[in-house]
Order: sequence, then C-alpha cells, then structure tokens
Amino acid sequence: MIDLEDLIQRAIDPSTVKLEGTLTNPPSFGVYVIDSDDGNTHYRFGSHPVRQHELEDKFGGCELEYLFLSREDAAAMTAVLNRPES
Repeated sequence: MIDLEDLIQRAIDPSTVKLEGTLTNPPSFGVYVIDSDDGNTHYRFGSHPVRQHELEDKFGGCELEYLFLSREDAAAMTAVLNRPES
C-alpha cells in the first residue's frame, strides 16, 4: 500500500520550478483539487501548469494541492486522495 506521508515528503515547493513556455523546468506534475457541483471533492493530475489550465477551463477552477517531479508520484497521490473513505 502506498504511504500518504511518504508521498507528501516527495512533493516539492512550486517556487522551485521555473516556467518555460507552457511547461516547467524541471518538468513537474501537479495534483489538483476540484470541488464539484454535487459537493464532492475530486483530484486530478497532469503536467504542470498545462493540466491546471485544462481543469480551470473545464470545471471553472481548481487548486494545486501537490507538485512532484515524478509523474508516477503524482498519479499515486491522486489515487490515494480519490479513494473512498472507509
């Protein structure tokens, strides 16, 4: 099982990446929170900041929760955060 605390430790500060064109250097992957109309919270991930702009256009807004240098870490964090609560 993926450890949430371990993933949080791998997240980076957004100020450590530099915007170059439409992507960042080094390449980074964001985990974004979306509050839906039904009151539920959903998480999505993707290349930062391109994915953020796509989600803002589609849902009217989103917020960067975590930023990773690894796409796999971003995907894992999204999967953990989207798990139904037991």
